[in-house]
Amino acid sequence: MRKKYLSALLFGALLFASAGTFTSCKDYDDDISNLQSQVDGIKADLEDLQAQISAGKWITNVTSIEGGFTVTFSDGQSFNIVNGKDGADGAAGAPGAAGADGTKITIGEDGYWYFDGIKSEYKAVADTEDGKIKTPYVGEDGYWYFYGEEGEEAVKSAYKANGAVYAVAEANGGFTIYAPTEDGKEMLEIFLPGAAAAITSMNVKVFAEAENGNITINQYEFTPDKDEKADWEKMTGHNVTDNKYILASADKLGLRVNPTDVELKDIDFVLLNSKNEELTGVVYEASEYTDYVTDAVTDASRANGNGLWTLSMKQMELKDEAAKANFEKMFTSDLAKILYALSADHATRAEYNIGFNSLNPKDANIGSIKVAGKNVKDDTDTSDREDKRNDGMVDTHKAISVAVANPADLYDMWLTVSKEDEALFGIKIDNEKHTFTITGDPDLLTKASFAVTVHTMNNNGEVAEEVVNIYVSDKIAVAPEYAKRTLNIVSDQVGNDQEGYKDATALESKNAFTADMATLLNALGEDQANVWKKKVSTASVEYYTDKDCKNKVNNNGIELIFVNAAGDKEVAIKDAANMKFSVDNSVAPATSSTPGFKVDTEYFAKVTFKAGNSELNSIVVPFEFAIPDFANSFEQEPAVFIDNVANAYMNVDDQTKGEAAYKLSRAFKKFLSGATLALDSKTKVTDKYTSEQLATISSTFDDKAMITLKDVDKAKGTNIPAGYGQELIVNASDDDYMGWAYPDGKGTYTFTIKVMSPLYEGSVSAIGDVVSIPATSVSGWNMTNEHIQGKTYNNITYKVLQDKVGEDKVGGWTRPEIANVDASSTNERVVKVKDVYPATAGEKGAVNEGYIKVLPQNIAATTETTINVTVTDVWGYAKTNPVKVKVTVGE
Repeated sequence: MRKKYLSALLFGALLFASAGTFTSCKDYDDDISNLQSQVDGIKADLEDLQAQISAGKWITNVTSIEGGFTVTFSDGQSFNIVNGKDGADGAAGAPGAAGADGTKITIGEDGYWYFDGIKSEYKAVADTEDGKIKTPYVGEDGYWYFYGEEGEEAVKSAYKANGAVYAVAEANGGFTIYAPTEDGKEMLEIFLPGAAAAITSMNVKVFAEAENGNITINQYEFTPDKDEKADWEKMTGHNVTDNKYILASADKLGLRVNPTDVELKDIDFVLLNSKNEELTGVVYEASEYTDYVTDAVTDASRANGNGLWTLSMKQMELKDEAAKANFEKMFTSDLAKILYALSADHATRAEYNIGFNSLNPKDANIGSIKVAGKNVKDDTDTSDREDKRNDGMVDTHKAISVAVANPADLYDMWLTVSKEDEALFGIKIDNEKHTFTITGDPDLLTKASFAVTVHTMNNNGEVAEEVVNIYVSDKIAVAPEYAKRTLNIVSDQVGNDQEGYKDATALESKNAFTADMATLLNALGEDQANVWKKKVSTASVEYYTDKDCKNKVNNNGIELIFVNAAGDKEVAIKDAANMKFSVDNSVAPATSSTPGFKVDTEYFAKVTFKAGNSELNSIVVPFEFAIPDFANSFEQEPAVFIDNVANAYMNVDDQTKGEAAYKLSRAFKKFLSGATLALDSKTKVTDKYTSEQLATISSTFDDKAMITLKDVDKAKGTNIPAGYGQELIVNASDDDYMGWAYPDGKGTYTFTIKVMSPLYEGSVSAIGDVVSIPATSVSGWNMTNEHIQGKTYNNITYKVLQDKVGEDKVGGWTRPEIANVDASSTNERVVKVKDVYPATAGEKGAVNEGYIKVLPQNIAATTETTINVTVTDVWGYAKTNPVKVKVTVGE
C-alpha cells in the first residue's frame, strides 16, 4: 500500500484568501482579537469548498509547494494551503512573529508515524471495521493524540498542535482538512475525496485467458548467488530481498467504473472477502487500454474515457514456507474457493467473483530485451553477429523505454552506458522507470549509435546482461508551443486571412489561418535552425481531435502552403515566413454523411517536416473554427419590440386576401434571409392552445414572410380569435452557415410576437366628452364626425363616419382599416338610432360626410345615455364603443 502523508501546518491567525488560498500568520503573544471575526468567513469558505465536493468533484493531485501543498480537483480548479510568510500586526504596533513551517508527517515502511523524517514511538493502525488508518487528532488541550499500536485508545503525544490547520491523507485516497478556531474549542472539518471515493460503481471480470476462470499466481523460488547479490546491491543501491519466494501473475482483470472519467492510475486496488479480510500483499494497479472493445475481446480496460481499465497484480514476496502456507489458506475454505471482491482503496467494492488457483511453481524466463516496445534484433552492421540493436531509430529528447518480453518474471533491471557516450549523447537514465533520454542534438553528433547495457535479475535471483546498440534518428526533438488559432468562417472571401495576408489566387470558397515559422526556428536555436533549413525538403500535415495526435480527422478540406511575409506568394519551406492553412468550405465541414470538422471544437494540425524520407521534426498547431452567432443575424426594430415582445399592429398594405396577417420584416432592422421559421408547438400560450395552433407562419424568413392568425374560437360579436394579442412564440433556425453546421442549440433564434389591430386596440368617443341632442327634433338629428371621433391604439384621431367618395361614387373612409360602422341605442326610451348613412357626392366635388340618424324621444327632463358605435376593421374585428349622449329638454 502506498505511503500516506499528513501535512500539519502551524497557523496563528487563519483565513481563506479569495483566490482559494489558505494563508496564515503566527503571533501568539500579541493582540489577535480580530481573529474570531474571521472564523465565520472560514466556515463560509469551507462550505463553498464542500459544495464543490457535493457537486461530484474529487482530488486528482496533491503536490508540495513552499510552506504547504496544492490540492487539485477533477475540474482543474486548485486550492493552495500554505503557511503565512509574515506575522499579523501586534498590539500597540508591535511586530508579529514570522509564520512557522509546517511539520510533514508520514507513515514509514515500518508502519510508524514519522515527524519531518524522524521516527516517533507511535504506530499507524487501521480500523478493523473499514480498514481506514485511524487519524490522529488535536485534543482540547492543544496536543496531538495518536492511537496506540493496538488501536484501542488514543494516546496524548508530546507534540503540540499550536492551533494548527492540517490535512490528513485517508486510507481511501482522500484528504481531510481540519481548521481549528482561535480558541481551539471548535474544529472546522472538510473531507476532500480522492478518485477512489468518487467511484459510484465497479464491475470486474477475470480475463478469459485465466485458467478455469480463476487467477493463477506464479511462485518463484528466489535464490540469488551471494556474490552476485552483493554486486547487484553495490551497482544499483537497491536492497535485494532475503525473502524466499517472489509471487507474480500474468492474469489480468477487466474493470468498468462509473463515473467514466475517474482517473484510476494512483489507486491501489485490493481484494476483500465476505468477512472483510484482505488478501494480504495482493495489490492491483490500473493501466489504460486504447484499443476497441469487440466481441472477441470482451474484457478490456479504459478505451478513450469510457470507464474501462485493465488491472495487473503487483509483484509481492513471501518470507518462507510458513508464510506461503498461510497465504494459500486464504484461497479455499472447506475445499471450496473463497471469492474476493475488488476494492478501490477500501472506498468502493465490486461483486465477489475473483477466485484463485493454487500457487504455480515456475522458473523465471524474462525473454528478450525490448527497446521502445520492440524486441531487439541482430545488428548486421557490426562484425560480431551476436551484437543486438534496437528495431528502427530512437528520437532524441524523448524517454525511451527498456523492458523485457515477460515482465512478470523480472525482479529488477538496471541500465548503464559508457561515460564517453553519456557525455557525447547527453544521455539521462531513469533506472526507476527503466528509461533513457538522449538530450544531445542529433545534427551535431559525431556518431550515429551508442551501446546501452541492460542488467537484469529475474525472479529466481539469476543475473544477466545484454549489450544493445542504440541507433539515433535525425529527428530534432523540439516542441515549440503554438497558441490556438481561431478561424472565423466568412462567405465569399477572397484571400483575406486571419492575420491580414492576401492571396490573390485563393478560391472564393476558401478561408485561411496562419502559423508563423519564427516560433519553430526560435525553438530550434540559431545553429539547429541553420542545419534544419539545409535539410528540410518536404512537409506533410494531418489533423487530429486530441493534442497527443492519436485520433485523426479524415478530411482533405484544408490545404497547407508555405508563403512569404506578405502572404501573396508560395515559397520553399526554408524561405517561408508563415504556414498558411487554406480551408475549403465546400469540403472541410462535417456532414451527416461525410467526416470533417465542426465549429467550436478544438483541433490540432500536426505538421511533419522531412529531409528526403527521414523525419526531421514535427509541430502541433491547435485551431478551431467559428461561425457568426445565429442570433446576431437578427436585429430587432426598437419601434416594434417592447420588453423583447414584438407588438405587431397589422397594416392593410400587407393583406393579400383579407387575412389577419403581419409582415415579419416590419419587426426587424436585420434578419437572416432564408432562415427556417416555425411556430412553437410545445408551450401553451393560452389555457388550451400552443402558438402553432393559433397561427400560421411562412416557412422561410424573407421580405414577404408573414404570420397569420387562425380563426380559432372566434368570440361572438367581436370575431376576435383565441390567438389575437397573445405572445406567440416564433423559432427561426438554420442548419448551417456556409456549410458549417451550427452546434446543438446554437442554430436557433426565438422571439415572441403579438398580432393586433390598430383600430380594435383604439376607441371611439364623443368630442367634448358628450354629444348633446335636442329632445323635440321631429325629423331626427344627425350625429356627424363633428360630434364623435375615433382613436387608434396610439391615440391618433380618425373620422369614424365615411368621409370620402370614390370614383365609383361609393362612400368610404380615409382610414383604410375601416370596413363598416354601425350604431345602436342602449335606451330607446330616450333616443333611437334610425340608421348609419354613407358619404355622398356634393356639388363641385364636395363630399357630404356620412352620419348617424338618431331620433330623440319626447322626454320630460334632460337625460344622459349611450349610443354604441361599432367599428369593424378590414380583418373582421368589431369593436363596440359606448358614446355618451345627452338628450336635452329646455336648453
